[in-house]
Amino acid sequence: MANLAGKVEAEVEIKCDADEFFHSWGGKAHQLPNLCSEKLHNVEVHEGDWKTESSVKLWTYVHEGKVETFKERLKIDEENKLITADGIEGDPMKLYNVFKVSLQIIPKGQSSFVKWSIDYEKINEDVPDPTSYLDWLVNSGKLADESLLKT
Repeated sequence: MANLAGKVEAEVEIKCDADEFFHSWGGKAHQLPNLCSEKLHNVEVHEGDWKTESSVKLWTYVHEGKVETFKERLKIDEENKLITADGIEGDPMKLYNVFKVSLQIIPKGQSSFVKWSIDYEKINEDVPDPTSYLDWLVNSGKLADESLLKT
């Protein structure tokens, strides 16, 4: 039997202020649709608020040409500059029993990098690894980085 669990990850350099990037994906996620509108249509709070751990947010975005949703339970670790979103509903959850997205800011010398990762467990062996979702995160992050540089 094939192993259904795995992890995909990518690391990308950012040019904007690392703290600003981190907060735009965490406690200020409501601003993200303005930063990367071609990829992300809306982010709404369903439980809690924008900053409190375990708050639930609903993302509406375009993935592979179609509008999808993803409901997540958020954890923010300010000290380690780590944001974790555990999937609880939405399009990815139709393919994966576990879909956990992480973003971590990693300082390296004069630069900062974003490490994106998705821990997952497929519902069956016919489901592909979530590399298209990782690509979406990387590309949306690049758009947000470019927009934040202009502000």
